[in-house]
Amino acid sequence: MSRPLLDARLTLLLSSLAAALLTGCPEEKVLCTSGLNVCGAECVDLQGDPSNCGACGAACGAGEACQAGVCGCQSGTEVCGDACVALASDPLNCGACGAACPSGQVCESGTCREGCSAGAERCGDSCVVLSNDPLNCGACGAVCPDVQSCHSGRCMYDVVTACFTNGQLVGIQAGTDRMGPRRQFGSGVQVLAAWDGVVLAADAARSVLSQASAGALGTLVEEDSLGAVAASPNDILVDPPYVYVLDSVNNTLQVLKQEGAAQGGGLGLRTVGQVNLGANTSPQVIAKRGDTFYIPLFGTAGSDFKQGNAVARVSVSDPEHPRLVDTVPLTGLDLKSFDGGTTMALPYAAAAVDAGVYVALTNLNPANDYLPNGPGMLARIDPADGGVQAIDLGAKDCLNAGDVQAVGDQLVVSCLGEAVFDTASGYRAKAVRATGLVLVKDDKPVASYALSPGCTGGPENGCDLAVGGRLAVVGNAVYVTDVNAGRVFVVEVRDGQFVERRGNSTPAAKGPALDACPVDPRRVVSNAIDIVAVP
Repeated sequence: MSRPLLDARLTLLLSSLAAALLTGCPEEKVLCTSGLNVCGAECVDLQGDPSNCGACGAACGAGEACQAGVCGCQSGTEVCGDACVALASDPLNCGACGAACPSGQVCESGTCREGCSAGAERCGDSCVVLSNDPLNCGACGAVCPDVQSCHSGRCMYDVVTACFTNGQLVGIQAGTDRMGPRRQFGSGVQVLAAWDGVVLAADAARSVLSQASAGALGTLVEEDSLGAVAASPNDILVDPPYVYVLDSVNNTLQVLKQEGAAQGGGLGLRTVGQVNLGANTSPQVIAKRGDTFYIPLFGTAGSDFKQGNAVARVSVSDPEHPRLVDTVPLTGLDLKSFDGGTTMALPYAAAAVDAGVYVALTNLNPANDYLPNGPGMLARIDPADGGVQAIDLGAKDCLNAGDVQAVGDQLVVSCLGEAVFDTASGYRAKAVRATGLVLVKDDKPVASYALSPGCTGGPENGCDLAVGGRLAVVGNAVYVTDVNAGRVFVVEVRDGQFVERRGNSTPAAKGPALDACPVDPRRVVSNAIDIVAVP
């Protein structure tokens, strides 16, 4: 199985499958993608929709959210009698059920007081912060739906992931790791970004950049052309008032600019510039340092990767006229070949931090079906002189490094591992090794986390193998996608170690990995293709 097929971002086969799956609704029957059910004329998620929780029309009560098809109290509330109440601010249940505040007093932080402290607003006899209270978000009594949080007075999800094969978006609440209802959106979303309460989703099947409110993921608010029929968007970088979209098939960096809000609550984007990075370069992601973009160039098999194996530097000092400055080659590194044979530092991701620009290297052998022939690695580029240093992540814990993100003063690397696929069952992984996370500090790996410990043989033997994908970071929590079985794992970084919150261990701290993207029985594989933290 070739490496391009392992990476769902480059899998044209999956693009066609997703497009075929999302064919619309014939007049006589509503067709829904995996994870959604027909309720009337709509496709809804009975596992997470508070208006249809467990069954069509079964609505949850006030202050309740739907999880696994069962209504329960929203985060921040507790059951008191037959109601969900906020013990932190409810004057009739202040700090404990039935603990009513004396007449004339208010409830703040679970304590009865004479008045509200500085920074808090009085809503009835409750003291709340309207900018972050999900029960009074932006105004008294404005309750955020399902598992949304309050961001600067607006309700939205903290984390959003895209399901490539199902064409869905799924919101997640940070901290509780609760999922909101899955929402149908597009037909081939490959990459996500977020800006000003809007989720941007680049759709490869239709070559458009779609926008949805971060609080209403199934509603399209604006759509902009990506300018190419066969677009394969690999990354979106938001740098207000500009949005940059990277296309790995057309080898372009497209620049869009906000020029007034569009009708419906969109950002009002318009294409203002573009630069071509060169034929057969296959650019992957954008890391910004100052006025320079660092863009890993993977290259293409058809050109023997001669235009890849490097990092392009693009000046955006004039954002509407980006300029390719040069490329930093990744040749000459000690890639620690397992057999002394061929291996290439094909780059997939990059992160810019104070110490330099770090690039995730797959370290594969194109001459041997793109199998790893060396450990997963990082390359640190010195922006001052373009010098490159290789960092060995350890073959036992990491093969095929695929994404890298900063967590404080440390780096987290996602390793896709070495996977063996069952081509007879829709390219579902039947064996994977060295897939997971590696924590790097001061250019040295200090901790690792395996996504599928003790899981062998695939779902027929009682476990779904994971293949690590892209990362999102919220505080010290790392959300990593699974591009094989459509899940999201949640791991915290604490004191130089990984602590599992939602994963495959028994028991995980908060339960199993999130089943964000259900496997469609007609397609078998399920890709949680990208994930983004909403600021």
